[in-house]
This record gives sequence, C-alpha cells and structure tokens, in this order.
Amino acid sequence: MDIDDSQEGILLFGILENGKCEKFIDSSYRPYFFVLPIDKKKAIKEIEEIVKKNSLPVTEITEDRRILHGEEKEFIKIYAKRHQDMQKIRDAIKVLEEKRGGSGSIIDEFEYQISAYRTYLAEKGLSCLNWFEIETKGNQIKSIKKVEIPPPKLKILAFDMEVLEVQRGTPSIVMISVFGEGLSKVITYQEAKYTVDSNVVNDEKELIKSFLEIVQDYDPDIIAGYNTDLYDMPILRERAKQLKVDISILSRDNSGITLSKRARFTTARLIGRVHIDIFNFVFNILSPMLQSEQLTLKNVSHELLGDTKLDMEYEDILQAWDKGHELDKLARYCLKDSELVYELTKMLLPDIEELTKITGQSLFDTSRMPYSQLVEWYYIKKSKQQNRVIPNQPKFDEIKERQKATYEGGFVKEPEVGLHKGIVVVDFASLYPSIIATYNISIETLNCSCCKDNGYKIPEFPYWFCKNKKGFESQAIEELLIERLKLKKELKKLDPLSHEYILLDTKQRALKTIINASYGYYAYPASRWYSKECAESITALGRYWIKEVLKKAEQKGFHAIYGDTDSAFLKIGDKKEEIKQFIKEINQSLPGLMRLDLEDFYVKGLFVPREAGGVAKKRYALLDENGRLKIRGLEIVRRDLCRYARQTQQEILKFCLIDENIEGAFKHLNERIKALQENNYDFKDLVVYEQLSKPISEYKLISPHVIAAKKLIEKGIPVGEGSVIGYIIQKGSGSISERAYPVELADASKIDINYYIENQVIPTAMRILRIFKKEHTLF
Repeated sequence: MDIDDSQEGILLFGILENGKCEKFIDSSYRPYFFVLPIDKKKAIKEIEEIVKKNSLPVTEITEDRRILHGEEKEFIKIYAKRHQDMQKIRDAIKVLEEKRGGSGSIIDEFEYQISAYRTYLAEKGLSCLNWFEIETKGNQIKSIKKVEIPPPKLKILAFDMEVLEVQRGTPSIVMISVFGEGLSKVITYQEAKYTVDSNVVNDEKELIKSFLEIVQDYDPDIIAGYNTDLYDMPILRERAKQLKVDISILSRDNSGITLSKRARFTTARLIGRVHIDIFNFVFNILSPMLQSEQLTLKNVSHELLGDTKLDMEYEDILQAWDKGHELDKLARYCLKDSELVYELTKMLLPDIEELTKITGQSLFDTSRMPYSQLVEWYYIKKSKQQNRVIPNQPKFDEIKERQKATYEGGFVKEPEVGLHKGIVVVDFASLYPSIIATYNISIETLNCSCCKDNGYKIPEFPYWFCKNKKGFESQAIEELLIERLKLKKELKKLDPLSHEYILLDTKQRALKTIINASYGYYAYPASRWYSKECAESITALGRYWIKEVLKKAEQKGFHAIYGDTDSAFLKIGDKKEEIKQFIKEINQSLPGLMRLDLEDFYVKGLFVPREAGGVAKKRYALLDENGRLKIRGLEIVRRDLCRYARQTQQEILKFCLIDENIEGAFKHLNERIKALQENNYDFKDLVVYEQLSKPISEYKLISPHVIAAKKLIEKGIPVGEGSVIGYIIQKGSGSISERAYPVELADASKIDINYYIENQVIPTAMRILRIFKKEHTLF
C-alpha cells in the first residue's frame, strides 16, 4: 500500500490478490485538529466568530474528551474542509491564547501539522505491508479492515546511473543499469562490444525514455537505489526537464518524481510505487553496527553481502566514455552497482518491513526514519489507539534551550590498563528500556501526587514515579520488551536455518531497534515526549545497578577490571561455573524486567590508555575462545584514517594480544615506517576517505576532505552532500587541509610521507605500545 493525500480523501495504492496494482479513495477521513480551552463555551463562541469573520473553511466544531500527559481533558475538535487548510485556521484562532495577548479562552492547539496520510494510518490503525479486506463502490472505499495473512511478495527494481560532465558545467546521464528478478540490463548511447544485455540508443534523451519504458513494462512495486534521494533522482528529474522528456510514468498516478527538502534531508517520492534509497537505512540504523570505513556501496556491500563493486575510478569512467574504450567494463561496472543495490534491498527489506508494521507508517517513510522518528511514530500510533492527544513538536527556540541541558550519563569504572587474562563480560539486557518499564518511567508518572512517600524513588534525585497507574511510555516500551522476550524463547526452539526462524529473528531485531532508542528519545531536543527528568532518572538507576553488580562481583572474588554503563568486565580465571551462578543470583535480586546476561568469555583483553595520560573509555581489544578479536574505540574501526595506519595498528595488536611478542610489535612498527620511507607501499593504502554530510557551502571549518571536494568541483567533477571523498596529503606549503588532494587529482610522487609517519602510523601504533614499559627505539 502506498498513499497520496493530494485528492479529496486519502488515495491508496494496493496490490490485489491477483498481483495487479489498483488505487482506491477513502473519503471517510476528515481533517481535524484539537484546541485545549480554558473556558470551553467562551472559546467555542470566539472561534465561531473568527471563522465567520474570516470565512475560514471549517466544516464542523465539536467537543471531545482526550488524554494529554495522563490527564483526561476537554478539547474542542475543529474539522477543516481540506487538510492543507488546518494551518491557516490554527493561525487565525491562536490569537485567543493568553500568552499571545488574546482573551485567554484557549491554552494551545494540537495535531494541526501532521500530514494527512500519516494521521490517517495512525488513526485507522492501518499499516502498510498488510492485507486488507475492503468493500468498495466504484473506486470509493466503504469499509476497510486488516486481514492476518502473510503479505505479498513485492516486485523490486534496482537502478544505477553513471553521470559525467560531457559538456563543461552540465552533468549528463551516460548510462543507466537496471536489475530485478529476471531483468539485468544496461542502457547507453555509445556502441561497443558489450558482454552484458544492453540497449544502445541514440542520445541521452532516448536513454531516459528507454529507462522509463523498462519501468513501465516491469511495473515494480519498489524502485531501489543507493544515495538516490540526494543524487540520482534529482539529476534524472532535472535532465528529463532540460531534454523535455515526460517522466510522469515513474509514478503510478503519473506525477513523476516529487522532491521535498526538510532541514538537510531531501527525499524523492514516487506515488503508487515506493522509492527506497537503501543508503538512508544503512546510514540511520545500521551504521553504528558496521565496521566499514565509509558507508559507500562498495564497503557496505562487501561487509553485508561478501560482494563488492568492480574497480573503476571517476577518471577511468571519464576516459572510457571520452575515448570510447573499455565501455564494456563501464557497463559491467554500472550493472554490478544495480545488482548490489538489489541484493542489499532484498536483504534489508524484511527489517524495514517489520519496522513499518511497528510504527504503523508507510514503507517510504520508515525506510528513511532515524531512531528518534521510529520511536516517535510508534508513540503516535499508540496515542491514537488510547484516545490521546499527540504533544506538539517543540519550537526552534525551545529546541535550542534543550540543547543546552546536560546531565550525568552512565557510570564508567576506568579500566585497568594493560594485558589481562581470563575475562568474562556480563551485561544488562536492554538496560535503559528495562528500567523504563520496571520503574514506570513516564512523563505523566513523574512526581505523581499519590506516591510521594512510596513511589519508585530515584537515587541522587528528588524524583519518584507512580506505582499505582501505568505510564504511557513505560507501558508502550514494556509491550515491546515482553513481545521480544516471547520471540526469543520461540527462537530457541527453532532451527536457525528454517524460514520460521528467519521471520521471527527479523521481528525481534525490529523490536530491539525501537526498544533501544526509547531512552535517547527522552533526551532528543526535538522530541514530542522530551523529559530531562525522565532521562536523568534512567541513567541514575543505570548507574546504581551497574555499581551494584561490580560491588557484588568483588565480594564474590571476581575482580572488576572495567565497567561501562551496562557492562562489567570481570577477571575470573577459570571460574566459569561460579560466574554463571553469580549471574543467576543477581537476576533473582533484580526487579521487574531487568536481567543480567553472560555476553562471552575471553582468553585475553588489552585495555589502552588515553593520549594525555590516564585511561580511556571504550578503548580495548578482546580475544575470545575461538580466536576472534572484538575491538572497540581503536583506530582499526575508525573511518578517518588511511588503511596503512589501521593495518599497522591491527598487526601490532595481534603481536601484543595474541602472540604476546612486544619486541616483535616494535620491530614490525619500525619495518612499516621503513617501508614508507623507501616508497614500498600501495598508493591506495594512504588514501583517507570521508563523507560530505552536508552541502559544501555549509561547512564552516574547512577540513581536508572539504578542500579536496572543492578541488574536484573546480575540475568539473560533480560532488555534493553524501559524496565520499578520497584524498591524500601532498608535500608543499600551507596547512594539512590545504595540502589535501582528491585521489582523482593526486600526484603519487608528491605524497608527504613524513605526514603519514608522524600523524597517522606512529600515533595509532603507540596507542597500544605505550602500555608496555620497556624502552624501545623507533627507526
């Protein structure tokens, strides 16, 4: 189901049982918003006068009882003729607010800014990706209800474009590839001996037309790409406009590509189909779990699929097109990108679909939501189910004030620097969410009048939470926690390779995503459910319980070498059974849904000091019983250093942690430095990759990758927000940033080797080697 609210009523696109796509209109939706009055009768009278005087498109004014922050209140419900009229009506009546110098008959207005289709989905309790039984009269929906059967298989078409400045200053599309089930094709307008299925046309105009014909014939439900919101879709729309090509058929309602920008986010919408930019989901949701240097299609595909792009730099592509050689390589390169996008979409779509069901929103929106929005829309869906009024988003000034607020986070026991053996790591399962559920943490239960003497007391603060009435956020998160626990119990009974296991595992991962974002949403400055008090209560309880675990572990003879927020690193030697009994005893003492888990046993662990003395949080490497390394906070997993420096550190880590050969580690560092000095290295290993997170014009601090990007633009090479810039540092005068050259324009003979030795290789290596006290001399 896809949705468009451009007509009177809600326009729904859906797949019938026979696989055909149809559209229907649900005219039952009536746009409305709420007004919270001080004096209800006076407010209604004054609102009616304003409506009449200004000829406002109001169809009805009614009274309604709704819950706001736990209290049932009397509201005025104002219905508008069209959804887009609500802001105008609200602006006219807000003069009645006392804070604006009005008569003081109303306090505030709610739900006037939420889009029509999102309100419709939340209010109806519908969710995309479900089957619905509908009764219709013509194309008008008379009734609609959800049917619990598996959703249909959606038809996916992935695409990729190669764009070059054929004419100075004008980006042109020279090749488009498409990939789907039973479809693998490249469209271009230069003749060559292509080894892939190709369609050679006369020019760029025909290339775009040919692409549109394929889309029309294939009729996909999902069109997928990588960074297509910011790059491919805007370029496609602009080139089609300049070449006078009608691209309306990309959408099933013939509206073409709809671009919209909110803050720094741009989206490209197709009505009747779902455009999924898989980069958004990777960036918003997966990036914290990935080891990739940069979130490029190449890196992400390699990590998730075990497959990767074909090697071809921008200069190679430009040369291939200009000189008409290696065009087959370019075609294979372009087609491979579409294939990778298709495989990534197939892999990640089940997770996106489950999140879509939990939030109750559209597949298009959910695939682009960061953690905060996933929680917000889950709460909005629950609010509609419970007859609650949705709190307003904070105004800009309020967000700025919230950004100034600080409070203490999780407890950290500084690690004991050095090499340790016989380690176990224990951690709380979803610590902060389980605290929210267990201690009834909610805005409406904070410092309630009924529990001042016997509520859930918060250590270190004059706060308590109600024990008599369940809070909104607490209940909402508890439901997800309980559902996930049930799924995890079911998973233990199933074969991990079975289809049922894969389905349930996908569901529990989606639940975990929203569960773990719930605490952060309290502290998110733009949150509708913001509460500094709730956030600091959660961290206070988290500090209390991790300290309790560390204290009780010491009492049992397990030496705590490190503790961080929800985890304890204990030195236990070979006392594996004793630690299991310890965890069992702790869990018997924990309240509610709180639970301590055994994460893993580790043969050795190396804890690293910070640069200016002392020790560092989350900077360690562990070796498990299967010989696998778990690394946190070291440069090996950082994305802003060259591969040569990271590889050096990783090899030194193995010398120290696995072999315990410190002399060998120093010797290896000397050899790596010598190799650089003797030009015995691969040029590509010195490239640093960084991503442009915003347009070039918005950067205030001019860092190396921004300077390198500007040099690309000067040469007519298109880059912008989302582009990954590879650069090296060359010899010369000026700052390091000024000496940054994009890899496409770099001169290998001018690389500043001393920069790499002194600023990258030695500092990253010594992060580990300074642990060991012996005197060693570097080459």
